[in-house]
Amino acid sequence: MLKCTFMRQKPRFFRAVWGAFFARVDSGLLLALLLCLFALLPLLRPGLPNGTDVLYHVYRVAEMDRAWAHGLLLPRWAENFYYGYGSPVFHYYASFTYYLTSVLMRLLALDALNALRALIAVCVLLGGAGMYLLARVVWRHRAAGVIAALCFVYAPYMLFTEPYARGAYPETLALALLPLALWRFYVVLRDGRGLLLAAPLVALLILTHNLMALASFGLLAAWLLWHALTRAAGWRNLALAGAALAFGVGLAGYFWLPVILERGEVKLENLIAVAQLDFRNFFVPLAQLAAFSPRPDNGALNGLLHQLNMGVAQWGLALAALLGAPFGVRETAPPAQSRLRAFCALLSTPLWSNLLFFAFASLGLIFISAPLSASLWQNISALAYFQFPWRFLGPLAVTLALLAGANALWLARLPAAARRALLGLALLLPLGLALPTLYVPEWVHPQVDASIAAYQQAEVSGLQLGTTFSNEYLPQSVFVLAGPTPRLLADMADGYPVNRAHLEALPPGVQLELLEHGPQHDTWRVSAAEPFTLEVLTLYFAGWQAQIDGENVPVTPSDPHGFITIPVPAGEHTVRLFLGSTPARGLGGWLTLLAAGALVALARRVRRVTRALPEKWQDARENLWWAGAAAGALMLALAFFLLREGGAWVQSPPGTALPAQNRVDYRLGENTYLIGYDLNATSFRPGARVELVLYWYGAQPAPYKYQPFVHIGVPGVPPLAQAPGKDHPGGRPMTEWTPAGYIRDEHIIFLPETMPPGRYQIIIGLYTCETRPAGACGNGERPPVYAADGAPLGDALPLATISVGS
Repeated sequence: MLKCTFMRQKPRFFRAVWGAFFARVDSGLLLALLLCLFALLPLLRPGLPNGTDVLYHVYRVAEMDRAWAHGLLLPRWAENFYYGYGSPVFHYYASFTYYLTSVLMRLLALDALNALRALIAVCVLLGGAGMYLLARVVWRHRAAGVIAALCFVYAPYMLFTEPYARGAYPETLALALLPLALWRFYVVLRDGRGLLLAAPLVALLILTHNLMALASFGLLAAWLLWHALTRAAGWRNLALAGAALAFGVGLAGYFWLPVILERGEVKLENLIAVAQLDFRNFFVPLAQLAAFSPRPDNGALNGLLHQLNMGVAQWGLALAALLGAPFGVRETAPPAQSRLRAFCALLSTPLWSNLLFFAFASLGLIFISAPLSASLWQNISALAYFQFPWRFLGPLAVTLALLAGANALWLARLPAAARRALLGLALLLPLGLALPTLYVPEWVHPQVDASIAAYQQAEVSGLQLGTTFSNEYLPQSVFVLAGPTPRLLADMADGYPVNRAHLEALPPGVQLELLEHGPQHDTWRVSAAEPFTLEVLTLYFAGWQAQIDGENVPVTPSDPHGFITIPVPAGEHTVRLFLGSTPARGLGGWLTLLAAGALVALARRVRRVTRALPEKWQDARENLWWAGAAAGALMLALAFFLLREGGAWVQSPPGTALPAQNRVDYRLGENTYLIGYDLNATSFRPGARVELVLYWYGAQPAPYKYQPFVHIGVPGVPPLAQAPGKDHPGGRPMTEWTPAGYIRDEHIIFLPETMPPGRYQIIIGLYTCETRPAGACGNGERPPVYAADGAPLGDALPLATISVGS
């Protein structure tokens, strides 16, 4: 009898437990995080792919961890970079990402590579949670939060390009923090509380990624200004939000102020001096922004391509939200005497104000990423330091996702059955259309040896140098970077202590004994019969200081290598070298302390006069969970059937390139073939951008490291336009090509503004200077070109004809 009574009450018991659980847990946040787990599918494989910056960050993570192991939690110097001569990379590059990976390495017993894998997972869940909280509080619907979270996490740029194709982990983390910062600032604008979270989030953005911090700051400041102009927030709350923004900047003062004041100490100008980083090559055509994600081709040796689209689901849902806004937004303005006053009054309502701001913000971010903004980039020289216009696709992913979340406003006014069906579709679309981005090709780093010896061997072999592309953190005192010092490399490979004194250059009779060594200091006992200059195999940089027997002595850079030199008098002395403070660093530290004190004082004062307002959500949990469960189940089925070759990705057989728009068959030399090409158009105007993709295949490795050339003009005369020079086709030395797959080789050519109308040929080929005497390359040695039937075509191939109009 007792058993039957319990069985009858069992459903009621479980409903009570379920209700109690969701009374304490935000069910929408839980659903959003569960649906974000699909984004972690690429991490089921061990290791990481061959992303552009992956190895840079693996080595930096390992270097930061070594500094932490020596008790140096906020290092400014990376002692093992540049052949062990050191680099101020942590002084100039925002390093919160590396602090976080050092924590993960200790908490989870991870190596550098797996710490970055864990960081990717943290970014996915953090970004999804932040986007949910932001959209929930802005649109007042849990469903809005879930839609926005999925649109953000599954945007192709966020899901594929940032963590895998680029391997830009600090930027990925900054973009994950941005929705959280926007959320906390909206709470300040709405309620006048939350300063103790809003300001530190701004500081974390600055400490995570230099350039994304500037973009995020601009978005936050524009949002506050918009609220001031539309009067969507009270002046008191606006003042508090502005104070939080200022205090956040101040909290990070110890980092950014020395960067600005000491920017002339390193070669930051190299960031815009390298032809390969010319911003004109990195605009995103509007058609590409709105395109479907292409299926990766596992048959390409370099098939890990940047996905510079935002996702069809994201665009569609954002547009649907804007079109449905008149039906869904219930806020109305008080009666006004004129249409202008009525419109201004409508703007002052929070929902309309936010909807219009993020629509305009999206348009602005699209504009600055697209070729339409080329003149803006050319006239505002500071923009060139962003390098890639498509870098603004990250903030665009935030604004589009937030707009997509506004669909919950009009969905809530539909009948229950229609609401559940359309909500399920809105959740499924960003999930299902992201399938091609859940497979990442070129997964070539199952593990990485990040030891000092392995890293420096990579530098010696030319694979890495200072973990930078353009040596932007090389001190200005270095006119010629010295080659590796074998004794120093061997000493560093053996582990601590390391004697950085240039022993090979010591005068005869000088005795030197190493007493102590750390990442940012050295101490020696020196005995010399006569005064001499001690050269240390550490690059000179602002802040390096020397003491002899406790007395300060000057340090100077050697010429031309920029090594630290210290004048040592005759006799026996204790010489100490250390990286100390500078006026800029001291000022930055004081700014951080003052900002922290002022923030705490203001937050305590505000807390006494402000009380938290109750949160009210305008949707039912049951509808959301039914829709989420249906979307999750369908996504599981799609992943099971389509996440395979022929579904989410393709595999070109050797010697073919399935993605090529035009299939061709030409042989260059003995074993190199051109098997296809893509061309963005055949008719252009002067000044237009020509985009050409060549598909190469090497039946065997080439005997030389040939370089490609692409000319536009008339055969027999100098070209009127040509692509910038490349060291290797597709970034891969031809001596390392294998017959397992093809090479995708992109070229961008800008036609001259004064180019006469007419028909011109695109002429391509290969050349090398390896067979010519130094300084006498000329046009180089070019392999002969043959048609498919073996007919010789000379040493250059007229590939296609284009027309240039007036």
